[in-house]
Amino acid sequence: MSIINRTLFPVQAGANQIAKLQERFGKLQVQLATGQKASNLAELGSDRYYDLSVRNRLGRIEGYQNNIDTLNLRLDIFDKVLARLDTIESDARVGMAPGGYGTGNINFGTAPSLAKSRLDEVLNLLNTDVDGRYIFGGKVSDSKPVQAIDALLEGVAGKAGFKQIVAERTAADLGDGLGRLDLTIATDKVTLAEDNAHPFGFKLSTLTTTSGAVALTQPGGVPPQSLSVQFTGLPIAGEAVTVGLALPDGSEEGITLKAVTGTPGVGEFQIGADADLTAANFKAALEAALTDMGGTKLAAASAYAAADNFFNAQGDPVLRVDGPPFDSATTLITADPATTVLWYTGGDAANARQAASSKIDENTSVAYGVQANESGPLQLVRSLAALAVQSFPPADATSKGRFDAIASRNIARLAESHNSEAGSIEMIAVELGNTKAAATSIGERHKSYGAQLKQLLSDIETVPKEDVAMELLALQTRLQASYQATALVAQLSMVNYLN
Repeated sequence: MSIINRTLFPVQAGANQIAKLQERFGKLQVQLATGQKASNLAELGSDRYYDLSVRNRLGRIEGYQNNIDTLNLRLDIFDKVLARLDTIESDARVGMAPGGYGTGNINFGTAPSLAKSRLDEVLNLLNTDVDGRYIFGGKVSDSKPVQAIDALLEGVAGKAGFKQIVAERTAADLGDGLGRLDLTIATDKVTLAEDNAHPFGFKLSTLTTTSGAVALTQPGGVPPQSLSVQFTGLPIAGEAVTVGLALPDGSEEGITLKAVTGTPGVGEFQIGADADLTAANFKAALEAALTDMGGTKLAAASAYAAADNFFNAQGDPVLRVDGPPFDSATTLITADPATTVLWYTGGDAANARQAASSKIDENTSVAYGVQANESGPLQLVRSLAALAVQSFPPADATSKGRFDAIASRNIARLAESHNSEAGSIEMIAVELGNTKAAATSIGERHKSYGAQLKQLLSDIETVPKEDVAMELLALQTRLQASYQATALVAQLSMVNYLN
């Protein structure tokens, strides 16, 4: 006789199906809680290759975007600093004018002190750092690119500062008082000659006259040059002789002496009884004019020439007068860092912009390097320093002349006409602005592409919670039915069947 019991029914198959449903139910619960399809890449199946590829690309984009964010931070700081430098440049240009001595000559004292204050601010701005990176140092960004004002002007640790360099250059340019020129006379002929071949003092440039009674020998040939003025007759009152001179800072000046019959004033010489006496009077007037210009315009030009040598530009060495003695010096030498303060110690690339770059895309890098020794910041530092070391004692007869000469040079060097020159503050700002525009444009493209990749990644990795919830409900219903069916089967027996 066969035995009838629950082993004849598919109880085990039902239990296995329930286990699978439970496993799926548990997985759906996790998906509903996390929103993720899988807890690891293996569970994604073949989609894992797409997932890894998208994540890799997204990681690179995020890296480039981080570079752009860092770049924009630095460019924003550059923008603020350059704007302030431009304001200081404008204030320095309009703040001092020839003849603007102020009530009681007050500007004789305030102009140098204000220039020193502005120079101090400029130096601090050029030492701006962003997270330890000194942004005006070009490639050398781990240390301050420029000296502090006290060391710069006064020197430090036995090293000569700018004040000493100016004093040495002034002595070399002035010489014995005539700007390194020798003035002699022989009967009716006055000769003016450079004392040697060197870069200091006045350089003879041109010679003109409006008188037919004067014979001229023009300067020319290999330095040292000379010129002569010979009185072949007596000039007529009002006729003049003009000597053109080149000064150490590259500027040009002229001394015009007019013939008069009476007592001569400034810029005049008396017509004598003959040609010899007239020549002697001309020589005396020329000597007085050279002495006056030496203490005023030459002194100002000397300060700016010293600034040009001390505050060296890109690719140039720091230069100082080879001495002592300085009043008879004939050469400039490269400054020794052991004895001379170096104003700038940052990078010195010919193309400052290329000194720093940032990769912001697969095939795009942008350059944003800036150096304090570029022409714009450099000219501002030179002009402010040249004025900051000046002294205009009211009792000094040369003070007004020097003040005027400094003011004229200050205006010329900081003129708006330089704004379009390479390396000017304005051009640096424009170039960095273009860099920011390019970075911003690429950054927007990264954001758009990144959003697409994130959506694609979401499609691969995440699940719609509404669909999961609906599947859970359906699965719950199936499990409940399976539990009930399996329970009934498990209870079957012959006894129950007979009953």
